[in-house]
Amino acid sequence: MKPTVNVKTVALLLAPILLFFVLFFPYIWLNNTFLVDIFGCGCPKLDEAGNPLPNQFNANDFTRLFWLFISVCVTTISAFLSKRIPKERWWLRIVYIAGMLALSLLIASQFSRLLMWK
Repeated sequence: MKPTVNVKTVALLLAPILLFFVLFFPYIWLNNTFLVDIFGCGCPKLDEAGNPLPNQFNANDFTRLFWLFISVCVTTISAFLSKRIPKERWWLRIVYIAGMLALSLLIASQFSRLLMWK
């Protein structure tokens, strides 16, 4: 008998991506309320002569690191969930984990761009 993957299993395997969307609006609030005050925006700073100063760690850098961390978490959760895929389809496990990594990095980069202070 050939093992099958049902809709419930597919939904469970795709569930880690929801972490991005669950954290999106709380992160916007956190970013606007606290992070910009703590780290400063990514706006270029000028000295008295009008020359740009070297950029220090700011809210934009924190945003990039935060979404990258979420991407790593999603990929790790996906690696554990890949055990739901039958052992006979080991190649599908690899494709699933690589696909979740690629999708999570794509979402992380888009969210980072969307939430940048200019």
